[in-house]
Amino acid sequence: MAIVRAVVPAAGLSRRFGSENKLLHHYGDSTLVGTVVRTLQDAGLPVIVVTGHEAERVAAVCVGAESVFNPDYEEGIGTSVACGVRHAVPCDGIMIALADMPGLARSTVEMLIGAFDGNPERIVAARYAAEPERVGHPIVFGAAYHGDLGALKGDVGARDLLKHWRERIVWVDCEGGLADIDVPP
Repeated sequence: MAIVRAVVPAAGLSRRFGSENKLLHHYGDSTLVGTVVRTLQDAGLPVIVVTGHEAERVAAVCVGAESVFNPDYEEGIGTSVACGVRHAVPCDGIMIALADMPGLARSTVEMLIGAFDGNPERIVAARYAAEPERVGHPIVFGAAYHGDLGALKGDVGARDLLKHWRERIVWVDCEGGLADIDVPP
């Protein structure tokens, strides 16, 4: 059985959200980031939360997850993905799950894990019916990509890498869509 770990970049400054750290915004019976972490854990994944801005507060709401601090978090999400990936290896696959998508369903996580067979060259991504041309989240990257992910910099994340490797993506079709929360409701 393939070993897959989840990395949740949760270090950002939430500038578009206003003065409140959006990841700590109340959502259901938790917070945005707490809800995402719980969904990943409910699907059986060990979770690494990458903190930065308000690190202690973010780590405190991610019950049961391992926290790692990204000292370069102000440079952008690429540094947080890289920090988390470097901390998660070695493993067969890494699922990158965004912290501001609390609508993520356990069934989606389980389908992505099911489509990942441990092949180091495999990338598995959600494709939502509402946006079929867009690479959806979360995304599982096989071990062949961990070095490139661990070297990311700046505020782009893995977007450019996904464009380069698009023909390698295994798509998992999912109902509806998955919205991120960037501004207060």
